[in-house]
This record gives sequence, structure tokens and C-alpha cells, in this order.
Amino acid sequence: MKNFNNIVDKIITRLGTSNDSEICTAALAAFKLIFIPFATMSDKKSTKEQKNYALTRDFLTEGVALAGYIGITRVVKNNLTAPICAKYYKEKAHDLVKQKKLDINSVDYKTLTNIDKAALKNHAMNEFLDENAKKFTKNQTEHIEALENIISKFSNIQNPKDLYINTKKVISHVSVCILALTLIPYITNKLIYVLSKVKSQDSKPQKTNTTINTTLKPFSMAEYMNNTRLGGLNVFNR
Repeated sequence: MKNFNNIVDKIITRLGTSNDSEICTAALAAFKLIFIPFATMSDKKSTKEQKNYALTRDFLTEGVALAGYIGITRVVKNNLTAPICAKYYKEKAHDLVKQKKLDINSVDYKTLTNIDKAALKNHAMNEFLDENAKKFTKNQTEHIEALENIISKFSNIQNPKDLYINTKKVISHVSVCILALTLIPYITNKLIYVLSKVKSQDSKPQKTNTTINTTLKPFSMAEYMNNTRLGGLNVFNR
């Protein structure tokens, strides 16, 4: 029973700390990818052409959205969260120096301005589950402990875990909004344009090259004079 409770606790903790925007939007896109095309095909009032267009657009939109939310947002979060957190601590260190609460030559200042990004990420994402503590090196552990010791002295500085998770969620929200408003519609429209162009080219009747074989007969000057004279007489006799 104890093991079961631990598993449930880990699942709830994981869901509580990883409920980023792309998880919800990706689930919604997957749902729409399945059921909206089905609803479109069930519409008896639409013509076949309308159904085909709606089906293509719905499928492409939700497919691009699903790939974008899962892939692009995750890459953006993994590459931007730790640098933004490191910049946050550097700015806080500069502010404390300006307020004369921290010496620029102190160990605390060096710790705040030289954040170990890998240690920060591992600490924030894995400490609450105690799963990957073995991944921490001695230097990373000492760095996090020193950072938390500094934060305990100043009430206006966020601790590493909260800062990392909060920053990650904000990046997730911003990334999802940008994808939904710009990239996803743009890619979808481009794909529909390409598909429609290919379809129109396939539907065009293929032109067949027909060659007319003509045989040129010898034409004498006497025939030319005769035809010219007769042609001129025909014109005057009209």
C-alpha cells in the first residue's frame, strides 16, 4: 500500500508541476484531429467539394498544431528556460550591489552571476521526485546549496525550483500563443496552396502533340502568273 501511495503521489506531483500549456493544447489538437474530420464527413448538407476542402484543412491544421505544440514548444523551453533563470539571478546580483547589500567581490556575488544552468535544470525538474539525484555532480550540488543559502538571506529572490518551473510555464504560454496566431495558420495555408496547385495540375487535360504532314508540290512561275491573273480577275468580277 505504501508503494502504491508513493506512485500516486509522484503522478500527482508530476502533473502538478508539468501542466504546461502545450500539454492541454496538444491534447485538444489530438481530439480535434480525430473528431472534427469525422463530424465534417457526417454533414449531409455539405457538398463533396466542401467536405474535401474542410477535411483537408482540419486535418492539416490540427496535425501541424499537434506537431508544433509537442515539438517546437518543448525545444524552446529546453533552450531558453535555464538562460533566462541565469539572467534573472545576474540582474538580482547587480541590484543588490547597487543597494549596497552585496559586495561585488564576494563569493555570493560570483555564485549569483555564474549560474550552473545544468544544475539549475536538474535541481528544478528532478529534485521533487528524488529520481535523478545521482546525476548531480559534487560541484553542482555545492552550487545549488550555495545558491539556496544566498536566497535565504534575501526575501525578494525566488528559489531555483520555483523560478525554473514558473519561467518554463511562461515560455510555454508565450510559445503556444505565437504558434496558434502565426506559425500554424501560415504553414497550414502554404500546405493547402501546394496541395491545391498539385491537384489542379493533375486535373488539367494533357495536351497531345499532333504533327500535320504536308507535301510541298513544285510550283512553277507559269502557274504563279496564271493564279495571280485569275485571282485578280476574280476580285474585279465581284
